[in-house]
Amino acid sequence: MTIKFSLFDNLNMNFNFNISVWTLSTFTLIGLIVYFVKNPEKFEKFIALLAKFFNFLTNKFDKTYIKFDLQGKINDYLKIVSKKVKHIDVEKINIKWIDVENQTRENFIKDGKLIIRLHKSDNQNRNIVNASMAFISHFFLKKAKSYIAKYQRESLDLYTCYDLLKNEKSEILDQFVQDFMKEKMQNGKIADLFEKYDDINKVGIFYPILVQELTFLGEKVFGKKRDDQKIYEEVRQLIIYLNNYANRKFKEDSINDFNGQYCKFAIRIIGKQYKVVTDGERIYINNLDKINSGNETIYLIGNISNKPFIKSVVEKCKNKIKYSILTEETYSAIIKDTEGNDYNVNSYLVILRSNKIAVYHR
Repeated sequence: MTIKFSLFDNLNMNFNFNISVWTLSTFTLIGLIVYFVKNPEKFEKFIALLAKFFNFLTNKFDKTYIKFDLQGKINDYLKIVSKKVKHIDVEKINIKWIDVENQTRENFIKDGKLIIRLHKSDNQNRNIVNASMAFISHFFLKKAKSYIAKYQRESLDLYTCYDLLKNEKSEILDQFVQDFMKEKMQNGKIADLFEKYDDINKVGIFYPILVQELTFLGEKVFGKKRDDQKIYEEVRQLIIYLNNYANRKFKEDSINDFNGQYCKFAIRIIGKQYKVVTDGERIYINNLDKINSGNETIYLIGNISNKPFIKSVVEKCKNKIKYSILTEETYSAIIKDTEGNDYNVNSYLVILRSNKIAVYHR
């Protein structure tokens, strides 16, 4: 391939590129391999597409399509969630076909496996819905859900599965509504929590704060003596607290820290433009220094434009206040203006964890 162009209108230069089709193919193949190694869930989706295509020619690819279509969708979702929630104890789904007639219930309970009945690929929407709900119910927030109230547990399963499926094609979400959501939402307590979760998720804190705190709670109470009613009430208050935060109007940032028996944390908005300009980092460093040392976690939230400012504040005070960075992320959120109307912002979140907690998860 030859590229020819003029330089200063009087000097012609030629560059010859002898790139063979084989070379291009090799580099493309290497690039795909690297991409799929880093993103195995994308490879599962790719295999599902191939299997679906070949299944039109022969039914021998039916099980392959069902397996990788389910794995790709659920594992892709889990990868996203695991970036938002640290220490979350959930493994990727791996579907294996078995002969149910030769297995006993005791064998599967002993091996910690989950048995679900799948259909032929012409009913794949129902397969996706059933497998997603079964997986979420049995493995997502497994420790915490062992100790919270039944309606809290069911509402979390319902909303998490809804969030997993909401961006899939409409037929899958319709199947989920008909098979699960329609019946569950008749329970007033579940419906109320579902709406609160949606408000919390709109401002971007369902996973990095609510699910994160429930993960911490599960680690604390797992296998220990506890008062179930106190846990039920604390989880209820946690959801109310975060829902109130999610529905606050712009500049209504004064909010008390959450000081439960199991969940102790503070949320702070950092980087308001007028404070950045007039007071600089000093006022934020002083404010963080005054946070109750009993708080195990501090969630710092600000506009993405103030990310360098926030990072600088954290670096200058984290050792003094004896906290370490657990994680950070950027995300889109829908918050309310001074009139209570919704508007979109791009936010930045830093999670600080107290150094007093040496080991939280094994």
